[in-house]
Amino acid sequence: MTRFPAWLLALVLAAGMGRAGEPVQRFFVSPAGRDSWSGHLSAPSADGTDGPFATLGRARDAVRALKREGGGAGPVSVQLRGGAYYLEGPVVFGPEDSGTAQAPVSYEAYPGERPELIGGRRLTGFQAPPPGKPLQIDLPRLPGAGWRFRSLFVAGRREVRARYPNLDPADPIRRGFLFAAAQPGYVAFGVTVGGIHGAGDWLEYRLTVPAAGDYALWLHYGAANAPYGFSAMDGRCAVSVDGRAPVALADLEDTGAWKPVRWGRAATFHLSAGEHRLRWQNRKGGGLVLDALALCDDPRWRPSGADLPPPAQGRLVTLSAKDFLLARAPQMVVSGAGGGPKDALWCAPGEWHPAWSTAPDAEVHIFPSGECRAFSEILSIQGHDRATGRVALGGPETLAALNPGDRFFIENIREELDAPGEWHVDAQTGRLTYLPRPGFSARTEVIVPLTRRLLQVEGRHAPQGSVRHLRFAGLVLRDTDWARGGASAGYGVGEDAAIVLRGAEACVVEDCRFLNLGGYAVALDQGRGHVVQNCEVAHAGGGGVLVRDSAGNRITDNHLHHLGEAYAHVGGVVLASGAAENQVAHNAIHDSARYGISLKNAGGRNVIEYNLIQNTCLETSDAGGIEVTQHDRAVRSGSWIRFNRVADTIGYTSSFGEPSFLAWGIYLDSFASGYEVRGNVVCRAWNGGIMLQGGRGNRVVNNVFVDGQVAQGTLANFEGQARDLQLMSNVIAYSAPGATTFVTGTLGPEVIQVDRNLYFPPLGAPPRFGAGGGQSLAEWRQAGRDRGSKVGDPLFQNPRGDDYTLRPGSPAYLLGFQALPPPRLWGPRRRPCTCAILPAGPRFWGKGGERPVRQTRPGE
Repeated sequence: MTRFPAWLLALVLAAGMGRAGEPVQRFFVSPAGRDSWSGHLSAPSADGTDGPFATLGRARDAVRALKREGGGAGPVSVQLRGGAYYLEGPVVFGPEDSGTAQAPVSYEAYPGERPELIGGRRLTGFQAPPPGKPLQIDLPRLPGAGWRFRSLFVAGRREVRARYPNLDPADPIRRGFLFAAAQPGYVAFGVTVGGIHGAGDWLEYRLTVPAAGDYALWLHYGAANAPYGFSAMDGRCAVSVDGRAPVALADLEDTGAWKPVRWGRAATFHLSAGEHRLRWQNRKGGGLVLDALALCDDPRWRPSGADLPPPAQGRLVTLSAKDFLLARAPQMVVSGAGGGPKDALWCAPGEWHPAWSTAPDAEVHIFPSGECRAFSEILSIQGHDRATGRVALGGPETLAALNPGDRFFIENIREELDAPGEWHVDAQTGRLTYLPRPGFSARTEVIVPLTRRLLQVEGRHAPQGSVRHLRFAGLVLRDTDWARGGASAGYGVGEDAAIVLRGAEACVVEDCRFLNLGGYAVALDQGRGHVVQNCEVAHAGGGGVLVRDSAGNRITDNHLHHLGEAYAHVGGVVLASGAAENQVAHNAIHDSARYGISLKNAGGRNVIEYNLIQNTCLETSDAGGIEVTQHDRAVRSGSWIRFNRVADTIGYTSSFGEPSFLAWGIYLDSFASGYEVRGNVVCRAWNGGIMLQGGRGNRVVNNVFVDGQVAQGTLANFEGQARDLQLMSNVIAYSAPGATTFVTGTLGPEVIQVDRNLYFPPLGAPPRFGAGGGQSLAEWRQAGRDRGSKVGDPLFQNPRGDDYTLRPGSPAYLLGFQALPPPRLWGPRRRPCTCAILPAGPRFWGKGGERPVRQTRPGE
């Protein structure tokens, strides 16, 4: 197990201990209490003259007074009775509220009861409407926010602001979207088709030729095949028209990068007037990334970049590469390359509704392809041009290029309120309109959230310094709102949470349940020595636990699930901005819009271990179940990613509804360096179990990587910066037909040492390496790699049940593989996750075999 500094161990042990012999002083809070009472009784007295406090803020003030009067030398326990406490702003704690290591101050549930801190106001006094009719409530003016709130919670469910198209409850991730159209008369640049590098891959297009003639075929493409032994795709691919004999293509020299930058005049065809089928074929392997196709019968015509001038004589036919009718390319990726405007998109004719132009607070929620579809944006509608279909957009989140095919929906339109569960509030009049679901009544709980934070511990700017030794335990914290933009925009990781600990030390959050949040559950910022343990986070607009510029924290034994319901760029646990010496262990994290665990330019000596992570990267691309981003090339982290189980890492995105995927189980992005990746089991990640991008000194040892769909990993050598990598004594097994073993960049001996691995490809299919799987194992070994590795069955214990423990006699043991800890050590120890989780991989990839998996420890 991990060793932590002595100061941290002392803080953690002291957090639950009082000074020997010092009595615990108690205050009580109850929904039946009064702030004018003493707070020393757990229930109202018989004569009604004394009893518990009514509010947490009043109890905090009583603790302050106790300390000022010299009576707070021992531990203090503020116990909240069960029931609902409605907060319209956070309860704020400062340095004067601190405890000590021997005498912490606890705000905790009364034994056997579950108090609920609710971030808003419950609406009452309404009559349920007839079935199918909307409920309308004229709200009193709400403090602070007025009538502007972004969430509504009914019967414990986050409801949907009136939107178009309607949310599809059966498939809310892939259905219920519009798609940005191409600018009329303009071929759509910026949405590319890549991953078509395998021999036998093909794309088929339909085109209409206005007049007969000899047409030159031009391709706008990028290619970087020189590292794989050839400098042009000439003769390696071909085009056939209407099923006739293929014509080999020429003028496809390397561009030095995969981004499309060059037009090649590839072939000439005689075409009759009318409709034709054009099929591009990869015959010999090798990579192209296609952006656009153009056919012109004017021999003097030349395209340049996105400039397609009309021919002086003749006709021009253009196609976007993404507009294929049919395809066979198992590793194909359709993605945006970022060529469109950031503040406009186009709608197809007849798609725009007039009400959208006049709605005062209408929003476009879009996944922009200009930044790898790594995040979602929320944009304001500024106007619509009926003649061209152009939609002008604005707001603080106009950060990424918007391209044709980007998926989006329109929200906050009263006229689109037409599905049960949808709602709208008129910010001018305060009228709330809600279309109830079946079973709704006047007794149904309806919560309007009024705050983004519930408990705020603030020591950063206080002259007294840090806040220390506070403990929050046994509480339910729910129904908070969220703000647009700010720290959540683009690649931002957010900052709001139900509990914010900023400028604090040695505080504890334990045994709490967080539900229906606008942001994260807990944010630790500019502090150290905190513990977040045995908590559940469910249905958060952000993620689970956010750690920024904070050291020596333990995030352990938590259950974090259904994350990213407001913004998609989130994680179950995120360590950011220099967060160092943290332990993230024994958590169960599942169903996240993006990461399970992410380290964003984190500090050193972090330990990520014994976590269960499943169904991640469900709404975003270019991601990982466990992901590290490090931009500083000089940093060597000295961190561990070990003994985790990572399953079903999807990386979903789409263009015009056509799905594509890009994700790895464990993703060392950019220049992440100095990581030991050991003893992990990673299964069903689209691009494979491991990605080594451009870092140095990373060791990938003794892992089990199973069933990557298109490859088992990527060894990229990004910008030629990778050095001193090791990929040793791993088990790599897969069953997807045509899958590559490792996709690689240029790998000299100084880049990586690869050896003593056990490979188990589909029966009869040898391991394949390189950009398009073009290298055999023998060719791979000629470069000095895997000379001591073997091909054979690793003898898994029960692969159909996702138990990849190796049986005795596995050939992996002869290659130096060391037995992994028993699977019962994965995930939370005190309260294991028992959710019936349907693996996302088969659902997204269409492989069949859907079955719920009871996510608990084997043997229990």
